[in-house]
Amino acid sequence: MQDRKFYTEANRISWNEAAPRHEEKNQQRLLQDVTQSDFNALEPELTETLSRLDLQGKRVAQICCNNAKDLLSVIKMGASYGLGVDAASAFIDQGNQLIKATHYQDRMELLVSDVYDIPNQYKEQFDIVLTTVGVMSWMPDLSAFFKVIHSLIKPGGYYVAEEMHPVLLMYETDDQGVSRPLYSYFKQDPWKDTDGLDYFGHVNYESSPSYSFQHKMDDILMAGINLNMNLKYIREIDRDISNFCMDLEHQEAKPPLGFNMIMQKSE
Repeated sequence: MQDRKFYTEANRISWNEAAPRHEEKNQQRLLQDVTQSDFNALEPELTETLSRLDLQGKRVAQICCNNAKDLLSVIKMGASYGLGVDAASAFIDQGNQLIKATHYQDRMELLVSDVYDIPNQYKEQFDIVLTTVGVMSWMPDLSAFFKVIHSLIKPGGYYVAEEMHPVLLMYETDDQGVSRPLYSYFKQDPWKDTDGLDYFGHVNYESSPSYSFQHKMDDILMAGINLNMNLKYIREIDRDISNFCMDLEHQEAKPPLGFNMIMQKSE
């Protein structure tokens, strides 16, 4: 294992390389779609989970926001202000284009930052902190990641997570498109990938290395519990929400594919 910065910097470079490919596939459509009053890019399970909280007038931060389409969706659901944070400046640029298209410049702010280095000025400034699918597996230090989230939330506020289920990371898809378990659920060393991050077209390309990590469900829950955060809601999901090993959704003996979670910071 390298130190934490080694992994976050490598992943920043790899995501910036992926950004033009994502932009080519999605940006023009998104620039049109986000102008609709009912725009919502969230999975229906996450929309339902967020609806358990009162979003009206709330301040929301999204960590690892990518192009901020999910954060835009939360603003359209009634939140008053949104901060999006991502290390990849190319995705932040795409997000700012979307914000401009919606004329939400006075309601949203995007920040280029390593998740572990978010400035102290944002401490306890948010009613809700959100992460959406795929974020946790990029975190080399899950406990420190939860500490960052905890620091941003106001006392009594909430952390809402949408994630790939940890069991899903045991699987890999072969050349015939069939996913089978190949890795231990208790894997400790990181995965290294140089095939690119095109999770829309699934086209491989030679990329700078990226690194992802297996975090078990008890790792995730205990990272919050150790900070005296209370688990208020959890839901496991039986369908593909991540564009990863998508065939598993249709297998008879399928594993859990995702989950939603709400944790509350103590008053």
